[in-house]
Amino acid sequence: MKLVPVLALVAVAVALAVSPAPAGAARGMEIAVQDDHAFVGETTIKRKTGLKLASKLHVTRIRVSLPWAHIVNRPRKKKQPKHRKYDFTSYDALYLAARKRGIKLQLTISGPAPRWATGNKRVGNRKVKLGAFKHYVRAVIKHFRHKVDRYAIWNEPNFRTWNAPLEGNAERYRKMYTAAWKIIGHYDKRARVLIGETSPYGKKGDSTSPIAFLRKVANRGTLRADGYAHHPYDYKHGPRWPKTPDDNAAINNLGNLTKALDKLAKQKRLVTRNGKPLDLYLTEFGYMASGPYKKPASQRAKFLPEAFQIALRNPRVKEMLQYNLAPPRYGDFDTSIVTKKGKPTKVFKAIRAWTDRQADARLIALPSRR
Repeated sequence: MKLVPVLALVAVAVALAVSPAPAGAARGMEIAVQDDHAFVGETTIKRKTGLKLASKLHVTRIRVSLPWAHIVNRPRKKKQPKHRKYDFTSYDALYLAARKRGIKLQLTISGPAPRWATGNKRVGNRKVKLGAFKHYVRAVIKHFRHKVDRYAIWNEPNFRTWNAPLEGNAERYRKMYTAAWKIIGHYDKRARVLIGETSPYGKKGDSTSPIAFLRKVANRGTLRADGYAHHPYDYKHGPRWPKTPDDNAAINNLGNLTKALDKLAKQKRLVTRNGKPLDLYLTEFGYMASGPYKKPASQRAKFLPEAFQIALRNPRVKEMLQYNLAPPRYGDFDTSIVTKKGKPTKVFKAIRAWTDRQADARLIALPSRR
């Protein structure tokens, strides 16, 4: 076995990746995680196991996607139900369990939409009907207003799979976001709302570059938000890949996004409640453990702490999130850092060593037990 040399190299890589944060660093950055299969459905590892693992990483936030069609009654009917009912049971259970560990939830109100709420009458995300969406947002905020203090609106709206067709995607999203902002503000003035949740790249026929999409969303009037949520994946390269001055925004290219946000704030097209440029919430990230972009465990163990360090050193980044703990049961989008049974891999151990160091130095936010 060659575990000892590999682990030694990992330890050296982690140590090199960790250095004192500069004066402008995002002191108090939140460490977050998402794994709906574990935390909500318990179809991979148990919720209790997932929370123990999250605590070892000093996680203070769990992002949870609220898939509309999975929560509402009769999602496959062509005709909208007269009485729409929503089942939040699993999310309430997660809230209570996470609360005991001082971990807060943040909810992404997202699709797929039920059949009766789409333009093509199929469960999915094609031309989501605004009126039905408003009803869903209202149900979410009325249920969670005393439990959750942060929401994001839709998942990857610049990607065709989540907001089809690409033509007109920014205008549709602007309407959805504006409606959600007003509804959430009406029912819970303390809640904070993130715009975006964008994917990192533009690809012809599949997605709009996040910054090009952002410009179209904020093309008129003034939009307000409490932060910009973004998924800075880089499937092909490591986090220190050379920067490119374009409309994409992977982990190495966050400057592209902050410059765009600064410009929009100066133009008073997208600002915070106080009229300032938006900060970044990196609400999905990871390196592939399987599939066409799979990277060796030793490489992921080196890259992941480096990426988190880049986020920490950026004063505009307020949150960095590891997407998935355990391997999903289906599909090839596997960014897992533990085994199917919940056993930490060398990747988990590397990022844990990094978060331990930052916690000791009080450079990241820490859970507060109630």
